Amino acid sequence: MSEHITHTAVMDDGARLALHSSAICEPFKTAFSKRLDIARFSAMTRSGDNFTVRLLRDVREKWPSRREGDMTLEKLAFLLGWRCHLAADRTFKPVYRILQPEHYLLPGDDSRPPSDVTVYHDVTVFREVYASGRLEPFTASSLDYRLETHPASRALPASKLERLLTSLWQEALLGIQSSKAPARFQRVVLDVQRYARAFHSPNPDLLRRYIVEPNFYDPNDPVIALARSIQKGAPRKDIVLEDAIAAAPRQSQYAQALERAYRYLLAASDYFVRKIDEKELERLCDVGKPHVPAALDPRRRK
Repeated sequence: MSEHITHTAVMDDGARLALHSSAICEPFKTAFSKRLDIARFSAMTRSGDNFTVRLLRDVREKWPSRREGDMTLEKLAFLLGWRCHLAADRTFKPVYRILQPEHYLLPGDDSRPPSDVTVYHDVTVFREVYASGRLEPFTASSLDYRLETHPASRALPASKLERLLTSLWQEALLGIQSSKAPARFQRVVLDVQRYARAFHSPNPDLLRRYIVEPNFYDPNDPVIALARSIQKGAPRKDIVLEDAIAAAPRQSQYAQALERAYRYLLAASDYFVRKIDEKELERLCDVGKPHVPAALDPRRRK
């Protein structure tokens, strides 16, 4: 899906800040430490407002009696990644519609290709957060033209293999198709080469419009600098997490996403240890609020 790298990064950095914080409960730190892979997976999951609070309540009740292998820890990790997804969505979806409104006037949310702004967000995060693929969970070949630097590409014909895997995927989908024709189709093809072009040969005008002028990512923002230092294994002692979080809403868009992710995780942590009730958790996590205010949705403007 589009925004995959950006969503993953917001979750990864949210987890780093949570692990660094003395205010986040130990069960959350255990989930991030042991099952970060599941949190990364759920950072791609939609419709979290409908389920995360109710499911967190269930996990909280089961936590004291959890047993190895009963999936309670995995469910908690999934829920935490899901909330970070919502933090990214509520930060960036309005931005997309402000910066490229013409794209969001196109019909079919599930069938149109990703917008230019989402592509440039992803490749910027790939470079800044993941050191152009040198840091997990991505690799340097992730945004290659046809994975050309991946060791396997020297042994396998990538273009032919791509067509083979596509046909196998189509065959698998046909195997689960119902007899009744679907009412609508969701586009499942993402042009990875478009991301490769944006990464290796970026358009200067699109960089200016979507990254530089809107201040998408500033490595000097304290919350970002702290996250990068934690990522390197040497947290900066001159940056106080609470101060960095307080300053973030006035800084780059990515810093704002990290502030929101941390705030959501902190609220969920307080709920988990019964410092706040469910209604307060929903308020602090913006549950029920639209990701895109009507005033910013080009299709709803008068």
